[in-house]
Amino acid sequence: MQLWKKNFLVIYGIFLVVVNAGLFLLDNYISKNEASQWIDQAKNSERSIYYLAAGLKEEEISRMSMNLNEAAERYEESGVHIRASVNGYVAADHFPEEQTPEEVLEGPLIEVRRMGGERWLVIQEAGREGEDLIVVEYAQELEDLSRIQTTRMWIFCGAGLVFSGIMGLFLYYTMRRINRPVNQIAHELRTPLTGIRGYAEYLMMGKLSEEDRFFAASQIVESAKHLEDVTEKLLIMGNVREGAIRIERIDIRQMLLKLKEKYPDIETDCRLEFLNGDKALVFCLLDNLTANAVRVGNKVRIAASEEGIRVWNNGEPMDEKILKDINRGQELPASRMGKHGYGIQVCREIARAHGWKLRFRSSKGEGTEAFCQITPDIN
Repeated sequence: MQLWKKNFLVIYGIFLVVVNAGLFLLDNYISKNEASQWIDQAKNSERSIYYLAAGLKEEEISRMSMNLNEAAERYEESGVHIRASVNGYVAADHFPEEQTPEEVLEGPLIEVRRMGGERWLVIQEAGREGEDLIVVEYAQELEDLSRIQTTRMWIFCGAGLVFSGIMGLFLYYTMRRINRPVNQIAHELRTPLTGIRGYAEYLMMGKLSEEDRFFAASQIVESAKHLEDVTEKLLIMGNVREGAIRIERIDIRQMLLKLKEKYPDIETDCRLEFLNGDKALVFCLLDNLTANAVRVGNKVRIAASEEGIRVWNNGEPMDEKILKDINRGQELPASRMGKHGYGIQVCREIARAHGWKLRFRSSKGEGTEAFCQITPDIN
């Protein structure tokens, strides 16, 4: 497995733990607040029943307990069960049958119990009002609270999975995008380094003619130049992605003459005197496009005008699928690009940094053209 994929799995694993742990803590915090609110509400309801029971007078207790019993029945309709007694006289009894009465000390007792397979919030309170002993037992079903908390838990789990999946895809493609240029540059570095090492070992063999020594030395120089070019492209790619560009007035004619010196067989047609941009980056863009064109065709023409810069060659056309992928801005590995080179993505990033558009046209009869549009729109 590639190193960047291992790093991705580690980072993504840490991300999953952090996200799911955060959602779990959030759910736990919300659930505690909800439970606290339910308990406060139940305590207030239980106190109202307690005060109602405390208002019963012994001489009128049988008649006045009807009000307490009616109140208990209304509570029962909402899932609350009540038993209230005054001096041993049960004024209202709507408590669950399976719940046996327990001796309650003075003061409230609050706990969660399981009755009939369901969870109940139970509040039991005994207190004296003068000479009267008031005992109130209050039980409220927690089914609604459990349903709310369970639903929210599943929502959080689903949201966590969706969010983690989206971020995982984003992280994967981002790391792959970052790693791909590094792999391409490493592949390009390997070729000149292999040449330098090979010819250096050849020189160390001894007993070589002067012609062989000169040839080996010239090959080392060429490989070193290639290595320098690749290194420069690596630095340029870093500057482009960091946005470190310097806009200046470029003499485009002089730049085309410089390309003509490097590639003597190309044709140039310059109808543009100056161009605003980063000189090093613009030259890298034109150099990459020209190098690709020279590598593919035996006729290459560079034309600069107010519309933009065109680099044309008469070589074999690009594959239609590759052409579509390039114009859509997709990054392609060097193995797919073939002779057209990996530098196209560098060119696209340079053009994007200047606010330009880079497009390619290719057909068997008309050859291949790279067009860098430097005006906002020509259509």
